Amino acid sequence: MTIARNMRCALLAATIAAVASLSPAGTALVSPAQAASNIKVVVNDQAITTLDVQSRARLLQLAMHLSPGAAAKAAQDELIDEQVRLQEGARRGVVVSEDAVVAALTSIASRSKMTLPQFERALGQGGVPIKTFKDRIRAQMVWGRIIRAKIQQDLKAESADLIQQMRNREKNADAVTASDYMLQRVVFAVQRSASPADVNRRKAEAEALRGKFRNCSEGLALAKGLREVAIVNIGRKLASEVPPGLKDELEKTIEGHLTPPQRSELGFEMYAVCSKIEVTGEAAVAAGLDAEALDKRGEETSKKLTQELRQKANIIYR
Repeated sequence: MTIARNMRCALLAATIAAVASLSPAGTALVSPAQAASNIKVVVNDQAITTLDVQSRARLLQLAMHLSPGAAAKAAQDELIDEQVRLQEGARRGVVVSEDAVVAALTSIASRSKMTLPQFERALGQGGVPIKTFKDRIRAQMVWGRIIRAKIQQDLKAESADLIQQMRNREKNADAVTASDYMLQRVVFAVQRSASPADVNRRKAEAEALRGKFRNCSEGLALAKGLREVAIVNIGRKLASEVPPGLKDELEKTIEGHLTPPQRSELGFEMYAVCSKIEVTGEAAVAAGLDAEALDKRGEETSKKLTQELRQKANIIYR
């Protein structure tokens, strides 16, 4: 699940940066409200309209800087995937309430220093109806619950088996240790068109925050007050779950401090190490297995199950 979650976080941060950069007086490059809405695809009797595709394509253009043609194709594929996933969720009785979706939207809006109505207006100025954003969030929440349930069921048996193998080899369980982190990612957004001077200025701003950061409670509150800064809750991570380069930085970073800023597609990223815990014994074995298996299987399981659902579905292109 880690790969998929990181991709979603990256898309979210990019969308926040794009929305935050929109001028209040800006006009939509695409006006879905003025477009004719015809049925484009039917998935098991559920229609996807041209308006649905156009609105989603505009969201992907904002967040991923895709060309109009590539965004349209990606939007249609994504909407088909979402339909089969939501239908599978309904079959399994997985329900995400409207309150949960609104709460997620409100949190997203706050990261771009906006109220929910302000965020909705900014999206509209970018050519993205709020319903498009809500539909995407709801589908992700439903699918995430389905995939987590499936993987955790498999891993429970595998974890027990691994612990038994360790005992059979007469290894000392107490000698097994693992690092356990609680992390928050802090992203200083940098526009693609930014000049070298602007890039250097943003890096300096990130370094300045790092110098003042002494604990997550006060430091993250300080970060939230800065311009075009997104905070993504990463949550619990084991050392086995993070890339080698980041693992080294986390080991060197004192609890309650930030890792050095690193350049990425979104701007400059740092990780707040809110806690460091060493777990030992069988708990470490089980936790390590969960982390590694979720990282390896999350996206793979999602892709496989989605393909199976699409093959079974009655999909008609108009």
